[in-house]
Amino acid sequence: MLGVEASKKEKSPAKKNAPRPAAVAPPPAPAKAASAPETATGPVKDYAATRSASGTKTDTPLVEVPQSISVVGAEQIRDQGSQNLGDALRYSPGIVSAAFGLDTRGDFAIARGIKASYFLDGMRTSYGFVANTATAEPYAFERVELLRGPSSMLFGQSSSGGMVNMISKRPQETPHAEVGFDFGSYNFKQTKIDFGGPVTTDSKWLYRVVGLVRDADTQVDYVQNDRLFIAPSLTFKPSRSTSVTLLGTLIDDKGGSVQQSLPHFGTLYPNVLGQKIPVSRFVGEPSDYNNTNQRSATLIADHKFSDALSIHHATRFTRTDNTSHWHFLGTLSSSLMRTINAAVRAPLFNPATAPFLDANQQEVARALLLRETGTDVVTTDTNMTGKFFAGDALHKVTAGVDYTRYNTSGASSPLLVDNLSPLGQKPFNLYKPTYGRNAFYYSFGSFKAVPAGNIPMDARPEETQAQTGAYVQDEVKLGQWSAVLGLRKDWLNIAQTGRADDNVSELTGRASLMYHFASGLKPYVSFSQAFAAQTGSLVVDDPAKPVNPRPAQPLRGDQIEAGVKYQQPGSSLLVSAAVFQLTEKNRLLSDTLSTYDQQGTEARVRGFEIEMVGKVSQDVKVVAAYSYSDAVYTAHINSFEVGTRLEGVPRHLASLWGIYSPTYGALQGWSLGAGVRYTGSTEDYGQLLSGSLGTVKTPSFTLFDAMLAYDEKHWRWQIVGQNLADTYHLVTCTTRGDCGVGQARTIISSLTYRF
Repeated sequence: MLGVEASKKEKSPAKKNAPRPAAVAPPPAPAKAASAPETATGPVKDYAATRSASGTKTDTPLVEVPQSISVVGAEQIRDQGSQNLGDALRYSPGIVSAAFGLDTRGDFAIARGIKASYFLDGMRTSYGFVANTATAEPYAFERVELLRGPSSMLFGQSSSGGMVNMISKRPQETPHAEVGFDFGSYNFKQTKIDFGGPVTTDSKWLYRVVGLVRDADTQVDYVQNDRLFIAPSLTFKPSRSTSVTLLGTLIDDKGGSVQQSLPHFGTLYPNVLGQKIPVSRFVGEPSDYNNTNQRSATLIADHKFSDALSIHHATRFTRTDNTSHWHFLGTLSSSLMRTINAAVRAPLFNPATAPFLDANQQEVARALLLRETGTDVVTTDTNMTGKFFAGDALHKVTAGVDYTRYNTSGASSPLLVDNLSPLGQKPFNLYKPTYGRNAFYYSFGSFKAVPAGNIPMDARPEETQAQTGAYVQDEVKLGQWSAVLGLRKDWLNIAQTGRADDNVSELTGRASLMYHFASGLKPYVSFSQAFAAQTGSLVVDDPAKPVNPRPAQPLRGDQIEAGVKYQQPGSSLLVSAAVFQLTEKNRLLSDTLSTYDQQGTEARVRGFEIEMVGKVSQDVKVVAAYSYSDAVYTAHINSFEVGTRLEGVPRHLASLWGIYSPTYGALQGWSLGAGVRYTGSTEDYGQLLSGSLGTVKTPSFTLFDAMLAYDEKHWRWQIVGQNLADTYHLVTCTTRGDCGVGQARTIISSLTYRF
């Protein structure tokens, strides 16, 4: 029977690899012994993962997960020179990995048309916006897994579009050590370390330390991307049945915002003088900053009572402190200009030039925001898994309880705008910038002058969200059929200073059915639901009149998916395809010049995806993907936007990456990789800055990447080029008046010594 056969295969020893010639590079992840079988949290060999826990919370063959999932291992992350999470995901289907253009402040991916949720070792890390979390560090991960579609039945708060689950590098029994040095574009300098192994001779105690120090500029003037990262871990294995791991993380980031939110004229179109804004243009002040310090401690414990019963527990505490002082484009509409003129009783602007302050489309107003935020997050998850037969059906039942407590507090300035004062301050010129000339700002709410050296800070209401979830899942196998059935109940309490508590409860579920052909073909259908608190977000009925701000109501969504997975027995090549429809309710609508949101939009996404990953020959590995998405609003606060496309979501995404690593001959030890990425056009329909209705279309673009590497016993040299043609491209442009600029050509060379 299928379940019994699968169990026997898992217990059988893996075949040992044939000895490699001396000149050939050692395995990319030396912490993994060549004969060790893959686990759901271990290294991925040859790009093609065979197991995952993101789809079921149990160590399950990837081809048997009845939902679309992509796994990017440390080998692929290294080969593609990924310096952030967006880089690691950019060759996966159905995802816009940098949804608003290059941005060093946070991770902003769109999965199946919806903002993705982020998890680390199965527990959520992202809550709200950039002030509540830190950007992920790809070098610290053994693998990054993208589960597309809702997953709240298992993980609680998560997006309708999908979740990104990052799996930390953990102690291994095989001793290893490496130190690496990276140098590249924009004064990029980075030192990395990864070493570990047994502490004691009996290997009951294991350790690992992963860390890096980065000193780097960016493609935007005056914006740095400096980082100190350290992640020590310790594992205690008193027996083969028990494992306890403690992981610590420290992230200290110093930098600013690469995302400058530049206007349409000068990016999407030339201005009236035929000018384009340079990619390096900085619209802030050199003293701007966005600094984040994050500390976390994680405990993961597993124990097997027998082959049929096991328990898993994980707890993490995270503290994040963020301070920011940053200017951004003040996209003043024509109606807003008229309002300001009336408020200050002076003809400061000509509304016909909106959002510019001059007819040559060179001068702009800038907004300024100061913010200090402290966030504490505690997450726990405990579950038990039991296996048993009921008649001819094999059941694997997982039942558990998880808890999340999120608390945030801080202070922020009122939204301030420069260049609105009749005190002689000159406007900011996008083509001939002069910095350091603002003595005063105007409060956007009162239009009163505020001295630059005495900006007031107002305390934001302290918010605490506590969520408890109880869930049960049954993985059933009967003959050539398998099914996954699950149900979850969540209780959420939202407490905010000055308001009565909000209490929300939600029931979410999932159901799927898969058929296993002997050839390796596995078609399936599935249904899943999403539920996620929108922590840190305050909503009002009218952003222009922010009366009685209140916590946002949770997101709710569901999806139906039909797909097929194929992996020929004994092959490392996995092919998967799926069609789907998902919906999401209670979406937020943000206003550029307001710290509050509105709530009430709904979206529907229909699409198709196909992916192929793994080895196609002895020397060639590939990652190929294509996705189609039809994402539209089915309800909207602005009724004229119902039926229009979701902003920033292309209909077509396609990518192909291949790497050639000869195992014999004169080129032995060398690797040559190349990739191409296509992103289709996007649209945003709504009220333009002129006050009329219209569509802003962002054109499609194609980018090329490449790598060259040489490996020998102890040394690895590599050079990676991203966007080799230096193609100027915009990721998305919105009707609110701004565009997100994509990554310029970036080349990074690396030298790694292993010992």
